[in-house]
Amino acid sequence: MSMNLLYTSGFHSLNGTTYEVRIYRKDYSGEPSEIALSAEDPLTIEWKESDKLDPVASSSATLRLYSDSDRQFVDLYTIEAGSVRMDVIRDGSLYWSGTLDTELYEEPYAYKTDYIVSLTFSDFAILDRINYDLSGFLTMRELLTNAIGKSCISYSGMTEYISTALFQGSSDNLLDILSVLSDNYYDEDGEPMTWREVLESALQPLALSIRQKGGFLFLYDLNALSTAFNPEETVWNSDDSSMECDKVYNDILLKFSPYEETTLLHADVQEDSVEGSEHTVWIGTEAQSGEVGFTFILSDTGKGVEKSSSAKYFRINSVYSGDDCAGIAWTARTFTAMNGGNYVTYGNAPCANQSSMLFKTGKAYVGITDRSNYRINIQLSLLFDTRYNPFEEACKSNEEGDYDRLKNWANFVYVPIKVLLKDDSGNVIYHYQNSGVKNSTSFSHGSAGWRAGDATWEDCWLCWYAGNRKNETGVGGWSTNKQIIGYYRGEKLPVLFDKMGQGDYLELPTTAGWIEVYIGTGVECYDYESGSSWQLRDDIYDITRWVMYRDLKVTLTDKFGNDIETQDEELRAWINRDAKEQLKIDTTNGTMEHPTPTARGQYFRSFDRTPVATLCRAGVTDRAERLLCGTAYSNYADRHLSLSGEAEIITSFGVRTDRNEPGMYLITREKQYLLEDTSDIMMVQFEADNYEGIKYETV
Repeated sequence: MSMNLLYTSGFHSLNGTTYEVRIYRKDYSGEPSEIALSAEDPLTIEWKESDKLDPVASSSATLRLYSDSDRQFVDLYTIEAGSVRMDVIRDGSLYWSGTLDTELYEEPYAYKTDYIVSLTFSDFAILDRINYDLSGFLTMRELLTNAIGKSCISYSGMTEYISTALFQGSSDNLLDILSVLSDNYYDEDGEPMTWREVLESALQPLALSIRQKGGFLFLYDLNALSTAFNPEETVWNSDDSSMECDKVYNDILLKFSPYEETTLLHADVQEDSVEGSEHTVWIGTEAQSGEVGFTFILSDTGKGVEKSSSAKYFRINSVYSGDDCAGIAWTARTFTAMNGGNYVTYGNAPCANQSSMLFKTGKAYVGITDRSNYRINIQLSLLFDTRYNPFEEACKSNEEGDYDRLKNWANFVYVPIKVLLKDDSGNVIYHYQNSGVKNSTSFSHGSAGWRAGDATWEDCWLCWYAGNRKNETGVGGWSTNKQIIGYYRGEKLPVLFDKMGQGDYLELPTTAGWIEVYIGTGVECYDYESGSSWQLRDDIYDITRWVMYRDLKVTLTDKFGNDIETQDEELRAWINRDAKEQLKIDTTNGTMEHPTPTARGQYFRSFDRTPVATLCRAGVTDRAERLLCGTAYSNYADRHLSLSGEAEIITSFGVRTDRNEPGMYLITREKQYLLEDTSDIMMVQFEADNYEGIKYETV
């Protein structure tokens, strides 16, 4: 965004300090204009009162302009947020920067000329109105850089005071070694958090705070500040200074919502997105007029799933048969008229494997933590049927003979798929291969697993079959795949093939990455009576009338195939049992007691994407949540003083102290009157982290 100088002004403080005000506007192309400021309080900068642990200490500046014509500056409020910036220069150096808050406007309505207009600028408030818009992994530094960029402010640099490390003795910078996953900042409907929420979410579990002061940005934790500065004495200007006590808490209740999504991928066509002409399917071919089973639409218009150009979106509207649903269609054959009409094929002719993509899922990240205790389950609903109405019993008027052939000829049914693991750049790292199982005469999965490189359409399959496999089929109506087997003609399968439920189960890859699933064209059918030749039953396709797909799901289960229960993690720590108030902190980033492969809110090691289980601060290695409790315990278990009043202007960031009440103080509220070179401040004592005596409880 090109920001060009629009207005300039300035003044001298009572102590002779030179202040310049420069207002920039996006895409402005004219010459800058000199404007006049109010003679009284032309410019104030304010940090509202915040808690010592608040992750973002935002500030604002109020500029009071002299308007010599009616509504001289009103055009500044008719443009987008972030497009007008003010830089304050103090004695030649950048002192403060912020963008115009377009929601605040104050102008006397009773005057046409010669009145004062107040403009309010802020540094981080704009982040409340900008939605998060990134994807994939970002290091903490990349996240911060993007957030600061969204604020549109100027700054001379960022100084870091961080005492947290990945492990004891680590020299790596935490901002570079820790990463976050963008998926964490979007809800189940794809709606994003704001950039302010994201920034707070990432910083708070690490006890980090960010603020602007003296033209610089400062990122710090209290433990680091305790040794980073020699405390500087505050010079009070008046006799109105006061002393109070900061908060003392009874306990801290910390809740971490790790956003553990066990449904990794779901290719689901939105029903109302499929539009087109309806076709009618009756109860049976000899049904009387009005006995409608269902109607269906085939269309190139649809949402929710990416398909090939050769396939169609479908929508089924149930009347007496089936259920309402939508998905991807390859074949639909039905009568053009009742009582003796002919079959017409819509879409494509049924076929065996044609080695091309039919449709695909999006992508989902899978880590490698504790991989032996998890499985990836893939389920696909397939409609492969020879009946006129696939949702009614086979009978004379519903292709009874062809359905008997289906049950006898399609005892082993396979659909080609590709299961790919990709890196951040979209390059294929591994693919899953189970063709050795399909091409065997066994049910053993010993040959299945992840293989390096890209896949072919012969590498991986989903499988359908029924109980005895002699004269039964696993298809007909909507049916879901089972664990893959080969041409196994034994009487019984292992009991776990039924106990583990529907779908096929894949082990987790050995490398973290992004999983994508592609469904291929074609359905391969094999007859139990094929003998050792294991030949395709090609004649089944001449009588097949329905080939449709829906509800492709990729989920994470435990190693036994059971659903994983997800819940927020809560930790309670006692601070001071004699106090009454509870400190509550909710976080959406953090560390888990038992890291999982799919929790989006975890911190990750940047170099291998492994979820981080523990961090180190003040010589203690523990979960981030426990370290945060330790920081809170250190600063809220005992009495800490709070001093406030008018002081000489404090132009730089640092640790304060007081002549009469020594200690380390952090400014938590400040309003600077630049004309007078004074500050109205509140500063609160703080301590380095101390974990002795703290008691935790898992809620």
